[in-house]
Amino acid sequence: MNATETPTTSAITFKDVCKTYPGSDKPALDSLNLDIKAGELVCLVGPSGGGKTTALQLVNRLVDLTSGDIRIGDQSIMDMQPIELRRKIGYAIQQSGLFPHLTVADNIAVVPKIIGWDKQKIANRVDELLELLGLTPASDWASRYPSQLSGGQQQRVGIARALAADPPVMLMDEPFGALDPITRTSVQNEFLAVQKSLGKTTLFVTHDIDEAIKMSDRIAILKPGGKLAQFATPEEILSNPADDFVAEFLGEERGLKRLSVFSVGDLTKTAGDRLEPGRQDGWPEVSEDSSVRNALSVAASEGARGVTVITSEGKKVASLPVEVLVSPDALAQESAVDTQRQERGDE
Repeated sequence: MNATETPTTSAITFKDVCKTYPGSDKPALDSLNLDIKAGELVCLVGPSGGGKTTALQLVNRLVDLTSGDIRIGDQSIMDMQPIELRRKIGYAIQQSGLFPHLTVADNIAVVPKIIGWDKQKIANRVDELLELLGLTPASDWASRYPSQLSGGQQQRVGIARALAADPPVMLMDEPFGALDPITRTSVQNEFLAVQKSLGKTTLFVTHDIDEAIKMSDRIAILKPGGKLAQFATPEEILSNPADDFVAEFLGEERGLKRLSVFSVGDLTKTAGDRLEPGRQDGWPEVSEDSSVRNALSVAASEGARGVTVITSEGKKVASLPVEVLVSPDALAQESAVDTQRQERGDE
């Protein structure tokens, strides 16, 4: 796919999906209903035994439904041959799963070769994805073998392979779980940039609620036994847990977690006259795409009363005092009221 082509994507629908494994008298998934919009990234989270990975494996028919239906676009997965179905789905797992005897380029090219792409199209796609995932210049990485890569680099290649044939759907099973915290954050950020660019419909399994809050458009929380506890945006789940199970799963730091939903860039757009650009040159700098939670952490660690927001080019945008950082909700509400007033033509 080149820059002028439209990325392909499809919705995923779970309708009364049940799965009970042979020999078990309890379901792994129990009447699961999810409507995942085209281009949306949805995280499945929950304790062990909630059926997260089972739900993922049902989509590409690594395991088969007991009852119910899953549709990709307007087609039931049960109407597709498993091999053809899997060729239309990108799949990334915790261990990158790269073939050790193949180069980076050949690993990425596996599915495009199977479905008959010509050599030049494959070469162009390999270069495009390596560039997109920060392995630049592509020519320096294409001929390397997995053993010559770090864990983070292998995971980037694994994601590139999953995206190689431009699938309408991506399935990701704990893809960053084996990475160290610094590398994990870096790869998460790179994948979010790729997702923003390509807009793939993505079902993402993680055990880490903080990762789900950061990565997802919506989160589906599953209870043990495969019952859906809540399906909503990160902000809605953190603000209004559906029940005691969800509140307990989110943990005691739910209020702090809510600050991960907002970026300091969002606040600079809504805080208005509370900002004084360049007012506090001694305050630590944070990028405008940093979360409010991260900005507070930076301010606290340096004993500062606020942070200075900078763009990706290093330009100082504004200073945000701590009192603004701890009340993003109030600013969002004020912004909404101002917008309504403007729409009505109020003074």
